[in-house]
Amino acid sequence: MSRQFADKIQRILETSLVQINTGKTKKAFENLAKAEKLLDKAKRPDYQCSILMLKGRAFLAEQRNEEALQEFQKLMEFSVPLFLDAPENPVHQYYVYNSFGFTIKALSEIDSVSKMEEYFYRDKKYFDKIFAAYDELIARVPDNSEYIQNYLKVLENIMTYHLDAQKLEEEPVIFERIVQNYGRLFELVPGKLELFKKLQLLTEQFKNYCLLSRNFEAANTVFGQIEEIYSGILKKEPGHILVSAHLLFLYETSADLYTKLGKIEKAEESYLQALDFLSKKQRASPGNTTYVRQQGKVYRMLGRAFYEAGDSGKAAQYAGKALEILRELAGKNPEDLHYQYEISDDFTGLGKLFEDIGDIERAKECHMQEINIYRNIHERDPEDEVSEANIAATLDRIGHLYAGKGETETAKQYYEQGLEAYEKLSESYPEDIDHEVGIANTLGYIGKQYSDPEPETALKYYKKALGILEDVVQTFPDVPVYKEDLIQTLGYLESLASGQKQYENAILYRERITELSRQLASENPENFDYKKELAISFKHMGLLYEKAEKHELAKQQYSKSADVFRQVLQDENEKDLMKGLLALDLQKQATILIHEKNYGLAKEYLALLRDYYEALYEKDPEKPENWKAVCEIRTLCGILHKSMGNYDAAIQIYKSVFSILHKHPVSDPDNPDYQSIIGVLYTQLGIAYHLADEYDKSKEAFEKSIPINVKLLDEETENFLHMGDMAVAFTEYSKLLTSMGMKKEAEEYAAKADEIKEKIMKKFRFDESTMFDESTIEDGDKKDL
Repeated sequence: MSRQFADKIQRILETSLVQINTGKTKKAFENLAKAEKLLDKAKRPDYQCSILMLKGRAFLAEQRNEEALQEFQKLMEFSVPLFLDAPENPVHQYYVYNSFGFTIKALSEIDSVSKMEEYFYRDKKYFDKIFAAYDELIARVPDNSEYIQNYLKVLENIMTYHLDAQKLEEEPVIFERIVQNYGRLFELVPGKLELFKKLQLLTEQFKNYCLLSRNFEAANTVFGQIEEIYSGILKKEPGHILVSAHLLFLYETSADLYTKLGKIEKAEESYLQALDFLSKKQRASPGNTTYVRQQGKVYRMLGRAFYEAGDSGKAAQYAGKALEILRELAGKNPEDLHYQYEISDDFTGLGKLFEDIGDIERAKECHMQEINIYRNIHERDPEDEVSEANIAATLDRIGHLYAGKGETETAKQYYEQGLEAYEKLSESYPEDIDHEVGIANTLGYIGKQYSDPEPETALKYYKKALGILEDVVQTFPDVPVYKEDLIQTLGYLESLASGQKQYENAILYRERITELSRQLASENPENFDYKKELAISFKHMGLLYEKAEKHELAKQQYSKSADVFRQVLQDENEKDLMKGLLALDLQKQATILIHEKNYGLAKEYLALLRDYYEALYEKDPEKPENWKAVCEIRTLCGILHKSMGNYDAAIQIYKSVFSILHKHPVSDPDNPDYQSIIGVLYTQLGIAYHLADEYDKSKEAFEKSIPINVKLLDEETENFLHMGDMAVAFTEYSKLLTSMGMKKEAEEYAAKADEIKEKIMKKFRFDESTMFDESTIEDGDKKDL
């Protein structure tokens, strides 16, 4: 008899699913109510799961998200025990991973971080039990691919749960489980395209996590495991093109991450692995230019990595190898226009690298190669408008090369050629407004070359460009890039007016820029960069008011700038990665502003950063990233007050940092991060006490900071952050000893400081992108804690 009821419920459930998918949810609810009444007679607990899931989906379809969430939670509470009792049952597995998937979907629709966090902690009790059951099941039945695939669905859903709830500390462990099970699955079902795509997506997600958390060790472990999977498949199938592409992607992805984490040696190792892999492929297929092109790309990326690491010499070395390859490829397949465009793109990227390195001649060679390629394309296809436009744009880029080196006459020659090319394009294709925009932008570039020697001539070029772009924006108000071009030209005009101390005119131009920036941010609320540019525009407006000696108006603009950034940091819809990177950038800006004595804006930025980091700390005080960030930002607030002469306030802030540190000794008092914060803190406390004429307390603080800094530097002799800390401590201690009349001891510490500074100056180029400059070390203010 129970079989009869079971069949009847099955038919009802199938009908209900169709009704939900076709929007007939009212009928679906009626049918599901009938099914519930038959449950006791059917004696099928899995049908209870189906009813709960379908009711939740029906509520979701009606956007009754809270009610949907409750049904999916009931599904989880009902299905997990079923699974734990009989984990080998695929039906139980199905309901478990769906209970998590639909719970996350409902919470995403509700769109509340606090509610996501609440349910995460409510459901967390199931995670380890489910993992353990699957691990035991797969160890017992290792050749069942369905079990592994279902386990992966659970793991990926729970990983998403961690990400959405902003609980990232367990991510490495979950990723490792995911990768291990992909390895098992590939052995059972090799060559499945969907699996490779999923693993590639997970690799990118993990890279972003490691970048945000600065977790090098986890990246090294997980990427190593993924490499083993791909390498294992290639041993069995050396010609597997898809796996080869994914392995190459892995090398490039991991190398890019290591570069961003400051692990340049490890990044070089990954890139060299990619080159070795490509060399083997090239030897196996000597006539295939694809592998040669990819080698050139990897050499270029290697050059970029070393440039960003501050090693221009090695960057030029690798960029040169990329250029050798591209020279060889440039003349091949002239009839293949798609290939020609690809090679031109390679020259564009390499030319930009040479520009950054400062090798103008080789940058120009790359751009001239581009022009030759575009001319070949245009000769073979006279109707190709893009190749003509690219010639004009590349002539402008060559102009930028010489403008950047101050060779204005040569720059003007190339800009004039670019202008002529755009004017011909505009005549040939009058309906294409982009050529008019090209004319306007090039007029602006020419105007910049006249801005210092002939400001009146510059003004004429700028005004002409402004007229074109104002018309374009009025005609096409919904095209963001045209507004961006207009903002650039208005920026030229503002700079010209400000340089001539015509601050009222400069302010008018900045007001227009701010209004356009406000429009872009409002019209494109998902675009993080537009919000950032709006905040920066308010900042520049404030700086102009400062120059015009309208200090109250400047403060208002600084507050507006901080308000925009605050909204971004408080927006639950913004990605944590973007917010984290913004906070780091603002922290660096605030430090520079303190050094430049722009205390008003520094104070605004530090206030919003302190609120941001304190809120994270309050939510999760045990998370190392949170308590360390609070310590760093409070220390920076103390530096601000010290710089403003508020020594007592600075001392109290420094003491508040100690109260946090004493709660979080991370179980290992020799932890380098912990010790580094303590060392900096005692140094800054020593400086503040010295300035407050409390010499004994100052000496006591320095005598605590110096041994810590010495120990850290002894352990990592080439670490420039530790070197900078040590130089600051010795310099400031020398000043204190001088004030205390201990001249001989003061000279000894001053000599030690000079020795370290000399070592730093030899090892690193000092420009605005470095952590320290010499005056900063003298002042004892650390640019990046």
